[in-house]
Amino acid sequence: MESSTLIPTPARKKLAIMQPYFFPYLGYWQLLAAVDTLVLLDDVNYINRGWINRNRIALNGEPTWLTVPLRGASQNKLICDIEIAPDDGWKKRMQRTLSTAYAKAPQSASVLALFEQWLAHADGNLSAALHHSITQVADAIDIKTTIVPSSGIYPKGELKGADRILDICQREGASVYVNPPGGRELYDAEAFRQAGIELMFLQPDLHQNELRTGASDGSVLSILDSLMHNPAEELAEAVKRFALQAA
Repeated sequence: MESSTLIPTPARKKLAIMQPYFFPYLGYWQLLAAVDTLVLLDDVNYINRGWINRNRIALNGEPTWLTVPLRGASQNKLICDIEIAPDDGWKKRMQRTLSTAYAKAPQSASVLALFEQWLAHADGNLSAALHHSITQVADAIDIKTTIVPSSGIYPKGELKGADRILDICQREGASVYVNPPGGRELYDAEAFRQAGIELMFLQPDLHQNELRTGASDGSVLSILDSLMHNPAEELAEAVKRFALQAA
């Protein structure tokens, strides 16, 4: 009797596409951990008072903003075309704010060192600096996902909305597109199926009862707060505990 040879089923490539944010909250990292590749959508318009160049930390238990100053920022400009303002002392002030806020946090020394390293690279192009910070944190909490900016490799052309997302998925050879839960109203699952791509949605679990935080009111804060209060090994496990739901 001849033995049969089992042909392994090809792995399905999972892709997510998100704007680059400034040290985003835990749910962003769960999305990153859920996929093989994250495309940083940096050739879309900058949003004033959003999360691109600012986020919240906890100071005396209350949410406090950390904001990276920009030069000539406008909602009429693409994220990848915006520059960080020259350092007139804002880096030292920001590092001092973070140091004061988390002076007693158990992981303060290592996180302040990571942030100081990021500040040293926070010059010139905003998108490049954000890409660097996301890679830094991914390394710190053992996420192996490939991270690429859309502006450098995926020409935007006239494509918008779901058509742009599908185009990037196809260029990447993705068979699964994973989106945060807020995108359910934006995308047509049938359009993805016709393109040979399964649309799925992340259900993040912020583990507020398990992970320590500096916020006294339960506010969702930057990953910097999570890193300050929790060992990197615990966060590496926390980012893996999520659910994916089919559209």
